[in-house]
Amino acid sequence: MVVNIGDQFARSVVYGRYKIIPLHAEIIEDIGFDYMGSIIWQKKTTMNTTGGANVMGLYPYPPNGMVEIDYEHILIFKKPGKSRKIDKKIKEKSKLSKEEWKEYFSGHWYFAGARQIDHQAMFPEELPRRIIKMFSFVGETVLDPFLGSGTTSKVALELERNAIGYEINEEFLKIINQKMATNRLDMIDKKIEIIKRDNLIVLEDIKYTPRIKDAKPVIEPEKLKFGKDNVYKVIDILEDGKLKLDTGLIVKMRGIVITDIDKTISYLKQYVLKKGVYLKFDKDYIPDKDFVEAYVYLKNRIFINAYLLKSGLATVDMDMDFDLKNKFIKLNKHAKAV
Repeated sequence: MVVNIGDQFARSVVYGRYKIIPLHAEIIEDIGFDYMGSIIWQKKTTMNTTGGANVMGLYPYPPNGMVEIDYEHILIFKKPGKSRKIDKKIKEKSKLSKEEWKEYFSGHWYFAGARQIDHQAMFPEELPRRIIKMFSFVGETVLDPFLGSGTTSKVALELERNAIGYEINEEFLKIINQKMATNRLDMIDKKIEIIKRDNLIVLEDIKYTPRIKDAKPVIEPEKLKFGKDNVYKVIDILEDGKLKLDTGLIVKMRGIVITDIDKTISYLKQYVLKKGVYLKFDKDYIPDKDFVEAYVYLKNRIFINAYLLKSGLATVDMDMDFDLKNKFIKLNKHAKAV
């Protein structure tokens, strides 16, 4: 059994502080297989802070820099017991070249990842190609319990193996069909069958206590967006002026106190409701409530927090410290002078 897994970068806005969650450590022990080591797959990735910067930590000063997670773990396990005898012809047909053996069984792999277009766990065909050639013979069956877009099964068939894949997200079916299309020349002689279960399988509860301590998120991670896909849609304006976003996230505008709630809500409903917005957070911001405090920008770069100050609809929250406090004080003074 081979597991490809990356450790998780935990943002302070989600987990209360910056940390790395060692997900690979959860898998290594107590699964009934012998652990046979790991390969480090190094690939270039883009890490962004909650505020959008691509340098992690308080650059250029020590000591709180963050090491880039530009790698993933390939964990290798072996089922205890004797291996079955393989026909000599099959062994010859399945053998690796000297160059492949040297490269594949190295402890470090260097090739690019895949663009995350169709779903969030895309990987290049080179990854399953290496693993399948390393640990299976021609004619054997490759099992992928998380089929996704079908990359592993596609490569298995190309390498003259059989493949079985399971997927619970029906939205991926179109992608799978495209990738496994039988009208393609390289797939025309393959027997491909997609079976949909008639009855939903209900799994029994598993008694499991994670070894990873203190990894409970403060805010549900799926409510937040990072990287390039960071635009939310405002779906409601709450009576206290907070915004409700399409992910379910509730947002209070950071650093301001609304002084005219009626006019503010009227403005937000007219110019912000159903619009796309993106959020920025203070560098060391840690949420401690069931909502987040953020700087809110429309897609056209209008800074909503600042606009409310300049319009006299809000004043600076002097009872708290935040990154833009001096800027907000100047805007507030200018608004009063006008």
